[in-house]
Amino acid sequence: MQSHEARIPVSPVAALAESRASHQSDFNKSAKTPGEIEMEPRVTELETHLKYIRRDMDEVRNDVKTIKHRLAYSAGATTIVLGLLGWVANSRFDQLVSLISN
Repeated sequence: MQSHEARIPVSPVAALAESRASHQSDFNKSAKTPGEIEMEPRVTELETHLKYIRRDMDEVRNDVKTIKHRLAYSAGATTIVLGLLGWVANSRFDQLVSLISN
């Protein structure tokens, strides 16, 4: 009868470490060929650019939020002012007509 336990494939850890070391040494040998630019400074530069882009995007998001709040406040204030002007004009309409007709 077979065991129902999960079977984990057996792979030696040392072999993995050795293969990584050999890949790293191959990479180092290939990266140092004459006339070829190393990748590390270029990758670092790209990471720096990405960091600045993310910072700028956060600033843009904050600016958009601020603009939305200002627009909402301005729209509310404009509505209140127009409502008050309409109410005053409606309640004093007969006085305005008499002023204009004289």
